[in-house]
Amino acid sequence: MADSMSYHRSKMSPTRMMDEPQSRRTSEGTLKRDSSTATLLTREQQLREEIARLRREEQELREKDHWVKQNIVAVREKMAAERRPY
Repeated sequence: MADSMSYHRSKMSPTRMMDEPQSRRTSEGTLKRDSSTATLLTREQQLREEIARLRREEQELREKDHWVKQNIVAVREKMAAERRPY
């Protein structure tokens, strides 16, 4: 009877993982870690690409902003010239 109780306890024991071969635990952990690392590297690459795209977009907007400001100055100068009597 005691032997059968010991058997059931060992099957239910939280230390059951400790009974698994070290190589299996290591390979599963390595696979999970490799998968997590690959996921993180992929996400990092996506973020780098998005940052580069946003920087290009920012530069384009700066150029457009500069062009608009130049046009505003030109229009103001033209309006001021039209107001002056000849």
